[in-house]
Formats: sequence, structure tokens, C-alpha cells
Amino acid sequence: MCGGTFNSKQELDSHAQQMHSNQANEQEHSITCSKCGFKAKEPEQMEEHKKETVTDPNHSTSGQQM
Repeated sequence: MCGGTFNSKQELDSHAQQMHSNQANEQEHSITCSKCGFKAKEPEQMEEHKKETVTDPNHSTSGQQM
């Protein structure tokens, strides 16, 4: 997944659960576009997304991620 190395399977499993699980990914991408479902980690990313899609007629409530 990330190239990390671990001293035991327990360390690997713990890392995988904390960093690579769906729950961790949802928390990592905590800002969601209300129009299309695009997920951003940082407010700046969401602002850029909004600027890029403001004139796009296909940017709608379709729920599709961009």
C-alpha cells in the first residue's frame, strides 16, 4: 500500500487499520462537495474544485466523484 516496513504482523495490521481502512480514508477526506460528492482533504482543495467547476454544466447533484 504505502511501502512502510514493520517489525511484526501486529504492527502492520495496526498501521493498515489506522491509515488505510475505509474509515481512515473517510476521515482523511473530510470535506465533500454538496453538488457532486468530490472529497477533499483540505479547504484549499475544495476551493480549487469549486473554481474549476463553477461554469461546468455537468457539475451537478449526480453524486459522482470527479
